[in-house]
Amino acid sequence: MSLRVRFPARFVIAAMCLLSTAATAGGPQIEKTPFGTGARVGSGLMKYHHACVWFRVPFISGDFFKDLQGQETPNGMVFRKKKSKAAYASFPDPLFVDLQAIPWKCSTSEVIPQMTSPDYLSGLLEAPSFGVAWKRGDETRHVELVATEEHHYPVYGIGWSYLLTVPSASVPLTDSLVIEVSLRHGLCGMNLAANLDPRESHMTVKTCD
Repeated sequence: MSLRVRFPARFVIAAMCLLSTAATAGGPQIEKTPFGTGARVGSGLMKYHHACVWFRVPFISGDFFKDLQGQETPNGMVFRKKKSKAAYASFPDPLFVDLQAIPWKCSTSEVIPQMTSPDYLSGLLEAPSFGVAWKRGDETRHVELVATEEHHYPVYGIGWSYLLTVPSASVPLTDSLVIEVSLRHGLCGMNLAANLDPRESHMTVKTCD
């Protein structure tokens, strides 16, 4: 029991630090997920009464995102692989997004993790609904999800993982993906922004009463 309580706390703190480091290093943080290699491109913290949920957003598409780095040029952001002159312009289609939700108990003023059961917040995090849109500047283009899968991984401290299949044909790598999350039929929700641009931190905070 104590191991499961301590692990999410270290996991959250370390992952937040890695996200900040990746944002200044020119490329996203690469991680292994149950669905393949992912590039962590966004995150969000939601507080609901005495509960907290940390959302993470990895993009997944084989090894496409591995060693991919954004370089600022006079003509805008250009994406290349390490030690390669070839430029990459668009996302692979479809794009798989592993939206991860890590719940824990916290007070209304602090986010210090407290003891929880494996199914903590299942009533809130089960069967959410999602909307997605591609954003470029002030232009937002809503798209229909191709598929959605829900998985529960309490042993690994992740909690819930929602695999979203997003249509992304001809979408430039400089566009942002906005994910609208609605929990328990709109009782609580938030918008998460995910972007490969290394100049952005991609952190969203939301409090639901």
